Formats: sequence, structure tokens, C-alpha cells
Amino acid sequence: MYQLRYIYRLLAYYAIVFVLCSTGLQAEDKTIVVTRQTDNIPNIQVVSSDGADNTMAIYKMLVQDLKTLGHFNVYYDDTLRTDILQNNLALQDYKSKNMNFIAQVAQKKKGDTLTGTLSLYDYSNDKTITMEYKEDEVVRYPFIAHAMASYINDYIKAPKADWLNRYVIFSNYVDSGRSNIVIADYTFTYQKTIISNGLNMFPKWADKDQQEFYYTLVTHNATIYKYNMYNGKNEHVITSQGMAVVSDISANGDKLLLSLAPVGLSDIFLYEIKNKKLTQLTKYSGIDVNGHFINDEKSFVFVSDRLGYPNIFIQDLTPNASVTQIVFKGRNNSTISTFGQYIVYSSRESDEETGLNVFNLYLVSAQSDYVRRLSKIGTNRIPSFSHDGDSIMFLRQQKNEQAIGIIRLSINKSFLFPLKNVKIQAFDW
Repeated sequence: MYQLRYIYRLLAYYAIVFVLCSTGLQAEDKTIVVTRQTDNIPNIQVVSSDGADNTMAIYKMLVQDLKTLGHFNVYYDDTLRTDILQNNLALQDYKSKNMNFIAQVAQKKKGDTLTGTLSLYDYSNDKTITMEYKEDEVVRYPFIAHAMASYINDYIKAPKADWLNRYVIFSNYVDSGRSNIVIADYTFTYQKTIISNGLNMFPKWADKDQQEFYYTLVTHNATIYKYNMYNGKNEHVITSQGMAVVSDISANGDKLLLSLAPVGLSDIFLYEIKNKKLTQLTKYSGIDVNGHFINDEKSFVFVSDRLGYPNIFIQDLTPNASVTQIVFKGRNNSTISTFGQYIVYSSRESDEETGLNVFNLYLVSAQSDYVRRLSKIGTNRIPSFSHDGDSIMFLRQQKNEQAIGIIRLSINKSFLFPLKNVKIQAFDW
């Protein structure tokens, strides 16, 4: 019983203190704010060819996707539900309004199968391309819209945005001692529970194809498992008497950075999957957690209280190497994510208007002194880079309301998607 209470306290400390405390258009340094001129991107009119209200789901999601991508000036009219592509006068009217594309959407349900049809009209060559997308479950309609948006994005040869089609995996706190592992689309409109019955925490994708993921099951000990979503295999990885969390995974998936507390408080460990070799990288009397690879995986950054408050440090990927402070702004810098040379982190500070404590997001580079502020209002935490490094997902809380946020670095815009009946403990995408 003592061990279980200890695990809960340690996890709570980690979760509260460290969590709460376009080619030609993207700058080489992401810490520099980029302003995109909307005159230089194409205009697209999105329409639905269906008349009924219950056939508008894919259409509305496509509008949201194209806005979030930021590679188009998006025009739409929810009241317009007709086949524009068969109406020459309508096409000429939109041409006079300087439209470059018409994206016409239709959807059809047959049994449990939902079919979405995209007809993309290109004014530059007076041609229509028709694509069809199917899902075996109606509730998966967001992925039809995401696939359409990806196709349109690729059609104009804009920077890839494959994150649209990827799953977000998260731990949803349900009740005392219960947290489920759930997958969702990036807007959290689609959700499906994968693992339940127990305190299941800290999910992390194990591979680029999102077939497997790591997670921590807390009982009297903390145990890391690797779960395959397609065959149900649940493989034991490692057990620790205290904390056991997969913080980061190497690019080829053969190494893990773990936060473990086998004795006392937590340190950072390197776990080599093939030979199951475990190497302790930090040895500190306090708390070291949340290690992330950086600089071509030659080093790692992590959060530590060695200054008396949570802050971010860097160390070469060798045991007992020298530790260097890398963030000098803020006195409570908690959750982090990395991509290449970049670090995004959450920092506690006073709100400029209310004076209340809030958390804001900052972006820094391990190779320069620039710091870019990414948020201004609310409590913003658990930032996570997309796999292409151009977007950051985070959790926003403001006035007792929670939302998932997406920051698009190359267009300097952010988007919020409200969360209902969801209490996120951790996520990965």
C-alpha cells in the first residue's frame, strides 16, 4: 500500500508540478515569426452538393481542415447546397470573384459504410478531378474530410500536412484510479477507447505508422507496456517500483528515453530495445523527468528541479555527462517537446491583465538565443510537435473550459477545438 501511495504522489508531482507549474514561406529558424501574405495563396470555394442537414458533416470538417492548413483563402456558404459544377453561370460567377478552385463535397451512407466524394474544379485548366473516399464506420467521417484536404493540399504542391490523417493518442482520466487510452483525430471529433480498466497513462506512439504505442499501467508498481492496436498484443517492457514513463522514442524506434524511479526520485534512462539494455543517464538526488532527444539524437533535454524549481537542461547522450541549463526565461518551465534543434516548453508566469498565474508556450533553439512566444492567454500546457515539426498541439484551459490547440508555425496562426467530457492526462500525435 505504501508503494502504491508513493507512485501516486510521484505521478501527481510529475503531472501537476511539471505540467501545471510551405516552401519559400517557412523561415529556416522556426523561432522567427513568419507572416504570410494572404494575397499570395489561392482562393477556394467549398460547397456541398447535398441538400439535407445530415449530409453536411464532411463538408464542414473540410472547411475547418483547409482553414487550419493555411494554404488557401477559404470561402464557404452553409446555405448553398447544389451541384455548382453543372451550372456554367455559377462557375463564371465564381471566376469573376477570383476563385482559383471549387471544392464540391457529397456524402452517401449505405449500411455502415460512409462514402465521401470530392470534385475539385481547377479554373486554370478548366478541369474537374473527382476522388472518392470510404470509411466502414460513420463516426470516422472526419478522416474522409482530412483525406480530401490532404489531396487538395498536395494538388497545389503546398508543404505536406500528413498530420491531418494521423491519430492522436491520449490518456483520458475517468475516475479515481481509472484512466483510459483513447485514439482520436486531430480535432478530437472522432474518439475510440483502446485500453480501459485501470490507471493507464502516458501513451506514446512506438512507430511512424501508428500501429503500436507504449503506455504505463500503474498498479502497486508502474509498468511500461507496448500495445499493438491491430493484433491486440500487449508486450511487457519494464517495471519500476516508482515512476515508469516513456518520454521519447528515437527516429528509427530502437531507443527509448525513460523517466524511471526504481529507488528514490526519478532520473532519465536510455533503453535499447533490441538487447534490452538499460543505461542511467542522469544521477541526481532530486527529480529529472521528461527526456527528449535533440541535435540528431546526440544529446537530450529534460526537466529538472536542480535549481529549486522546474527548468530545462541539456546533456550529451552518455552517462554522467555534464549538464547545461538551456532555458533562462521563467522560473517554472515544465513540459517539453523537441523536433530537430527546437524545443517547445510550457512556462508559468503572471497574466499581463489579471496578474493570475498562467502557463504560456515558448519556442527556443538549441543553436541560437532566440525565444519565440507562442501563446498569450489562458493556461497552455503539454505541447507536442507534429512529426513534420511545423505544427504544435497543446492543451488550453481558460475560464473553466478546455480545448485542444494547434499552432501552425509557418503561418503564425493557432486554432482551438473545444473538448467535451474529456480530461486529458497526456497525449501524443
